[in-house]
Amino acid sequence: MEGHNGWVTCIATGHSIKENEDTQVLISGSRDKTILIWKFENDPKEKTQFAKPWKCLTGHSHFVSDICLSSDNNHLLSASWDHSLRLWDLAQGKSVERFIGHSKEVLCCSFSSDNRQILSSGADKVIKLWNVKGACRFTSNQNNHNDWVSNVRFLGKSTSKGNVAASFFASTGWDGKLKIWNNQSFEIKDSFKAHDGNINAITTSPKGTLIVTGGKDKKVKIWDFSDCSKPVAEFDAGASVTCLAFNPKTSFIAVGTENGIKVWNFEAKENSLMAETNYEIEYQAPKNVNSEEKVEKPREKTFHQVTSIQWNAIGTRLFAGFSNGVIKVYDADVETSTK
Repeated sequence: MEGHNGWVTCIATGHSIKENEDTQVLISGSRDKTILIWKFENDPKEKTQFAKPWKCLTGHSHFVSDICLSSDNNHLLSASWDHSLRLWDLAQGKSVERFIGHSKEVLCCSFSSDNRQILSSGADKVIKLWNVKGACRFTSNQNNHNDWVSNVRFLGKSTSKGNVAASFFASTGWDGKLKIWNNQSFEIKDSFKAHDGNINAITTSPKGTLIVTGGKDKKVKIWDFSDCSKPVAEFDAGASVTCLAFNPKTSFIAVGTENGIKVWNFEAKENSLMAETNYEIEYQAPKNVNSEEKVEKPREKTFHQVTSIQWNAIGTRLFAGFSNGVIKVYDADVETSTK
């Protein structure tokens, strides 16, 4: 799928409105400063006709770094290097609120499950809590990360039976720390060094009780919200981890890296690597070189970096964005999952 002219930095897929029902919702953000809403073709004759850009949302004056879709699929939140966030009405295709308050690049944003609260953070290292009208309700002034905040995510969904995790949110930073905060008092539940080096990615299980982190140290780690004293499971991705996505129906975790994609079944005791793929950069022969000359050293393979990744609502399809602006779509066989 082609439409962006820069890194595909973030992907959002629709939330299921009915149980086990997929949605035809796919939205992507890019370093080209735009957000694209994609339209799926019902009967594509070619793979390249699978989907095409339907609407282009413009307004940000710098890279779009993160997007988050409301649970009813009606509104989109975007974060940008232009120091702002925007709230978009998708039916109207326009920005309805602008969030101003960060002093540097905004790298991440998150909607609460009831769509009433918004989190954001980034290069200024502070975390802000907003209402949907663009009013900042709280700014962290202590216990902050010592470096850029790469991700903030509300944990869990509010239920009639109550979900303890829903009262908290998680943040990760380039300082290698994972922090879990109370989203009412902003008090810290846990704060610890989770990775050696930058933590670039985070994803959570559907109930929000498992937190998955990935970093520059090439490691993917799973943490249990109730006890973060040690990882529940750990995976060596073999390259710097850039993005993560927890399958909504299985124990599969999609891992995007500088070199490609790996799908890890963290509950499998053996053969936990379910699949892997990459996107090789086409070799361009140097100019002014005689084609008959012998090349003594074979060319090393290089790959387009995976810059964003997301499952569809029922976990049967994986969308991956790359550093060359392309989105690739993979069908997934989830029948073999342990759940």
